[in-house]
Amino acid sequence: MFRRRTLRAAAALAAVGLLAACGSSDSGSAGSGTPDTEATLSTGWTTAITSLDPHMATSEIASFRFGLNQIYDRLFTVKADGTVDGMLVQDYSYSEDGLGLILDLREDVTFRDGTPLDAAAVKVNLDRARTLDSPSVKSRMSPVVDVTITAPYQVTLALAEPTDTMPYVLAEMSGFIMHPDLVANGNPATETNGSGAYSVESFAPGEQLTVVRDRTDYWDTDAAQIAKIEYKAISDTQAFANAMAGGQIELGQFLPGTVSAIDGRKGLVTVDVPTGIGVELFLNRSVAPLDDVKVRQAINHAYDRQEIVEALYPGSEARYQYSRTGLPGFDASLDDVYSYDPEKAKQLLAEAGHPNGIDLGEVIIVNVVTPGVADVLQEQFAQAGIKITPIVKDGLEGPTSFGRGEASALLHYSPIGTSFTSGSSYRWGPRLNPAGVTPEYEQMLSDATDPRRSEEEREASAVALNNYLVDEAWGAPLVWITYPWVMSDKVGNFSTDMDYSTTAGPFDLRYLTVSE
Repeated sequence: MFRRRTLRAAAALAAVGLLAACGSSDSGSAGSGTPDTEATLSTGWTTAITSLDPHMATSEIASFRFGLNQIYDRLFTVKADGTVDGMLVQDYSYSEDGLGLILDLREDVTFRDGTPLDAAAVKVNLDRARTLDSPSVKSRMSPVVDVTITAPYQVTLALAEPTDTMPYVLAEMSGFIMHPDLVANGNPATETNGSGAYSVESFAPGEQLTVVRDRTDYWDTDAAQIAKIEYKAISDTQAFANAMAGGQIELGQFLPGTVSAIDGRKGLVTVDVPTGIGVELFLNRSVAPLDDVKVRQAINHAYDRQEIVEALYPGSEARYQYSRTGLPGFDASLDDVYSYDPEKAKQLLAEAGHPNGIDLGEVIIVNVVTPGVADVLQEQFAQAGIKITPIVKDGLEGPTSFGRGEASALLHYSPIGTSFTSGSSYRWGPRLNPAGVTPEYEQMLSDATDPRRSEEEREASAVALNNYLVDEAWGAPLVWITYPWVMSDKVGNFSTDMDYSTTAGPFDLRYLTVSE
């Protein structure tokens, strides 16, 4: 075996969140009273899921955070420092040639009917995940060509090429494990049967999900301290704030700039969480004039990231690259590459043969992006001789339309994923990138994820890949978002050290408590 890894039980990352409202503590929520194990926690989200099937998720983040992670256990998790750790997997290793990923499972996990969650159950799920025609999961599982049971609690994944991204992928929807009987005989879209501590009490697609704790033998004794969790969809910003102020929800993620409506209210706590989710102008490099790197570089000099952050994303960070501070692939020197310089932008456009500027035509603006961003970009671009025609589309049609090559650019959220390298296949894949990739990109990504290389070598290649993307200006990043999470002061154990907090966001609520 090659590079056997013993998984850590906890991350050592220090808390970096700042608390903004009354009743707050130094790195997380209050909730210092005695936990009420019969309590109900009501949570609010801007988007609800329409299916309970983890493999048919249209959004990894939406499905994960809207209750499915309470119903289903997953193979891996991602700690707050961005490293992967085991959940159902106790240990893992790679074969000498890097083409085999061996997963050793916990042996104390059962479904609620007593059926063991063993290698056979995992194989059923992984085979379904990699073959089912699905919006996202099948493509994420594409590196896996076969799954073999090699011991009662061990499976081996045969990989098309050496890659260390699969544990990160299996910390997403691909790694959620359903009861084999549900897969064989049920309808996972409307039914659930997992090894988690909760089952579904009610579900209204696109509206709400309520889960209840219904077992006392759950293997993770520190989890599931709340009897019932309600997930509610509230898409309107004002209605969301009203629901929090009125106590209809007790936990919710706000956009920077919108939280001020309830700041300082008695009984509420705000925790600011820096995440790997940002906003970016995606560029279609396959169409003129964006097929010229100097034009793309000019665009990156033509807008004021700091001004946008201060005005529309207070408390967040200007974004210049594709990995965030403290995460693999980050290179501090890249934050100096594209200063706001309209004259430099004009010079680059002239060098590219456009002395009178350019017209990018229609640019898709996804309607969930903070209002005002497109207006600022349009105004600042104009000062550098760049014209755009904003076209507003919803959060599903916008990216799909851009992926079909129907616009020159797309203003949308841009997540890092569960890691910089594992998220690259989604970030630069055909769903969001009609231009495709280059041999140089593919080689650097392969070098950054080859498990046969040392951790230092892979990190150096990840940094090189990040530099390549920035130098070639494959996109125009704007901001890394720091999200304010608001909650009742009775909610405990919410902090910036929660799993996924610095990457996809702290959406795993399994260790939260509600005090009496």
